[in-house]
Amino acid sequence: MSDQHYLESELESLIRTDPAIWRFIREASLDGVWYWDLNDPQNEYMSPEFWQLFGFDPKTKKHMAAEWQNLIYPEDLELAKENLGAHLADPSHPYDQVVRYRCSDGKTAWVRCRGIAVRDEQGNPTRLLGAHNDITALKNEEQAAKSNSEFLSQIMDTAHSAIIGLDADGQVSSINSAGRHFLGGISDAVPFAWPEEIAFLDSASLKPLESAQDPVLRILSGVALKGEVFLMTRNRSIDPRYVRISSSPVEAGEKGLRSVVILDDVSEQEKNRQQIERTSRLDALGQLTGGIAHDFNNLLATVQYALQLAQNTETEERRTRYLDTALTSISRGSDLTKRLLAFAKQQPGTEVSKAVAEVMSEFRRLADPLIETNLELQFEVTESDFWVYCDTAQLSNALLNLLLNARDAILRSGQGNCIKIRARGVDEIDTDMILRREHADTYIATGLQEDEIFAGEIAENTAYRFVEFSVSDNGPGMTDEIRDRAIDPFFTTKDTNSGTGLGLSMVYGFVQQANGELRIYSEHGQGTTVRLLVPRGTRQGHREQPVQVEPEAQGQGQRILIVEDEVSLRTMMEDLITDLGYAVQTVSSGNEALALIEKDAAFDLVITDIVMPGDIGGFVLAKEIRRLFPDMAIIYMSGYTGYSVEDMNDVIAPLLQKPCPPEELAQTIATALETRGNKSPRLTRKAACMAYVLILEDDETFGKLLQESLEEAGHTATTFANATTAYASVCEQAPDVVVTDLIVLEQNKPVPDGGLSLISRIRHRGNPAHSAIPIVAISGAHRSKGLQNALETAEKLGADFSLEKPFSPHDLLSIIDRLTASRAQA
Repeated sequence: MSDQHYLESELESLIRTDPAIWRFIREASLDGVWYWDLNDPQNEYMSPEFWQLFGFDPKTKKHMAAEWQNLIYPEDLELAKENLGAHLADPSHPYDQVVRYRCSDGKTAWVRCRGIAVRDEQGNPTRLLGAHNDITALKNEEQAAKSNSEFLSQIMDTAHSAIIGLDADGQVSSINSAGRHFLGGISDAVPFAWPEEIAFLDSASLKPLESAQDPVLRILSGVALKGEVFLMTRNRSIDPRYVRISSSPVEAGEKGLRSVVILDDVSEQEKNRQQIERTSRLDALGQLTGGIAHDFNNLLATVQYALQLAQNTETEERRTRYLDTALTSISRGSDLTKRLLAFAKQQPGTEVSKAVAEVMSEFRRLADPLIETNLELQFEVTESDFWVYCDTAQLSNALLNLLLNARDAILRSGQGNCIKIRARGVDEIDTDMILRREHADTYIATGLQEDEIFAGEIAENTAYRFVEFSVSDNGPGMTDEIRDRAIDPFFTTKDTNSGTGLGLSMVYGFVQQANGELRIYSEHGQGTTVRLLVPRGTRQGHREQPVQVEPEAQGQGQRILIVEDEVSLRTMMEDLITDLGYAVQTVSSGNEALALIEKDAAFDLVITDIVMPGDIGGFVLAKEIRRLFPDMAIIYMSGYTGYSVEDMNDVIAPLLQKPCPPEELAQTIATALETRGNKSPRLTRKAACMAYVLILEDDETFGKLLQESLEEAGHTATTFANATTAYASVCEQAPDVVVTDLIVLEQNKPVPDGGLSLISRIRHRGNPAHSAIPIVAISGAHRSKGLQNALETAEKLGADFSLEKPFSPHDLLSIIDRLTASRAQA
């Protein structure tokens, strides 16, 4: 009985009897079959697939052996003949080789050629049956991989950076020439263990770093380093050098590769950086000295000029006026000297009550010389008449520390261009005491502890009010690790003697002494805000006493959605807003919020954080909400205060600082819901040919005159001092006409936040509906040096009319009447 499987026997029979079966096998599994007559070698059958593989028409071929022998590479033909001879002599020797053919288009085809001799009864070979398999694609891939490997090897060996591959056990599995040099000229074959003599040191103590800080151990744990600088030594007898280390983990790497590490010797650059940072304080002092010298020169020049005029004048009235001017300048010099002495702590500081506007004005004069011209320095005071109670010299010192920190962060990272110092009144900060106490980035002075605050509030329903000074930048921001250690004494991100690490500690010391609070908010990659809360003062020179707490505005069951990723803050806000009489629902991300809103559009208001996990942040969420539901009210909230109207893009909405006092939160919610329900009254004004005119004018006196003249003529007008606030108003309620000064000055210097910026935003960057708002450009500075083409530029940007100062009220009113009448007719 045969051992052959019945299906195998059946298949052989089908091949012999059914040509379709043989054709299927030939076409489906092979790239050509040939059958060679060894007794008459010129004759050889080649299947159609054989010739099609090389790009020839099988019908043109005569089944002659010479036809393919002229296509095969000569050296490969010799290999095939050698193997053929061995196979014909010994059946156990396989006829199997890879050969190359020239195709009809001149390209090369790689073929695996296999065959078996058919023998007669005496064992003599009479035929040779063979098959081809096209392996061209495989060979091309092998060649490409080989070329890439050689190319990468050349790159690695010529690179100045050390490139090292580490496996899961921490062994070096691949390394380039520079890497071997970095590791002390090691010549061991890979893989080999990381050399024990290589150590990373603390830059201050020169002792080995702890395991949690060691870069190699961090890399093996899966951390990706991004250009971190470490002090490395090969052994204790050689001077250490600074190296910059970057790494990237490898997923399912070949040969167990876990991570690729790149090291660069940055010792020279680091020494230069240290030298620069060591002198940065002296540079700042030099800039400060230059600014003070400039101020004193101005004062002396004024005194000298006034005295000379007084000496030469013939009238008593003029002499008195000139002498008064000289005395005023002398008084200004005395004030400047006092500020310098207080700042230098050469006279004892005492707690005083001082107008916030005056504090900010004096600090601005102190800060301006310290900031590079390519950085924008903004100051904002939200109230016109409120006072602060503290040692104002120490307050200026604290603000200067924060300003220099922000400046240095921007300059070191190359990210950011703006620092904003802001002062605002805070009516109460006690109700979120528990939340703030749990946060590592909030530092509460002893005088603000929970028991003392709540005792006063419960007994009399009163609370202390505070002034908040904030310094915000749009620089690189802080990582969580740096933020958590920010006020630790002697902690600094500068690994040199230039950073003492005492800056924020001294600021916190001032806050404690002032019985206030320090808050640090930072979004990595976006910027940092540091906020100081200090007690309010009074005109009489004392600390303000607790004031009556006004009842919060109550809701009527409106539905509010809170989008906040921080659990404790989300819970606190939910409880607080629920107590205000609203129906509250919460989610932890923008993605969740958008999915919920798409299913349930019955929310009246969305309060959203700006930076959240996922791909939908607060600004993107607001844009999507407005696209789906244009009438839904939105409020932003963030601890970082550096966001501008431009960052909000298409959806301009109120921005609350976290944590937000309940009274401010309640009022903002009530206003947002009320605004959502109101209709614009401007249709009535248009029908009566009256206009709502928005004015941008930095000269307060002239702006008031413009507004009064328009209102006397029956129009409605609002005046703004810079383009940012003016544009925010445009987005909230589009005016009928915009009248804008072109050049906005601060300390006699043009700033970019002027009329040209406003025109550009309205015409080219904002809501398309705003592009039709008529704009009247006014300027009296277009002939000044550097500003010759201001009015022409305004017209090119899209201004409809231009007026040169001085102009009469009649000129402006005539233009507005024409614009209003034409719009009414339209």
